[in-house]
Amino acid sequence: MAYAQEVWIPHLPDDADHRVRLYVETWWAAARKGSIPDRKTLNADVLSQWIDDISIYEYLPKKRDFIIRIDAPNIIAASGECYQGCSPRQIDLDFGTTVYAALLGVIDNGKPAFCRVGYERYGWEEWLRILLPVQSTDRTGKPVKQVFVSHFHYRGCQSPELG
Repeated sequence: MAYAQEVWIPHLPDDADHRVRLYVETWWAAARKGSIPDRKTLNADVLSQWIDDISIYEYLPKKRDFIIRIDAPNIIAASGECYQGCSPRQIDLDFGTTVYAALLGVIDNGKPAFCRVGYERYGWEEWLRILLPVQSTDRTGKPVKQVFVSHFHYRGCQSPELG
């Protein structure tokens, strides 16, 4: 079990990697007139260069909780854990984080959230955690709220295999 240090920030840092900025700008472009983007717009073709970085957390309104539908391969590689099928509350228990509360904020206000996460792995590392609200529909056409959760290396040591 490892513990992470979180600092929630109002926007991406100015020195965030261009690839990370482009990811967030792609979301903003799809969020026309302040609406939450639809997954039909933010599809696999549009997001192809970040596909291994995006986890999908689906909101379960009756439980006021989430289920991790897809756990991104790059997040699994960085954390050494796979949480697919779990609640983000388990991540908070394992790492001492506040992911669950942040996800609720994203669902409640429909706005992205950004965080710098410090983590001791191969040495001290900082990652950017990005939470982007999206919407979809289930098989019956009922609206489904989801959050794209992504982590991108920001500063410090990084495993050579993660590039």
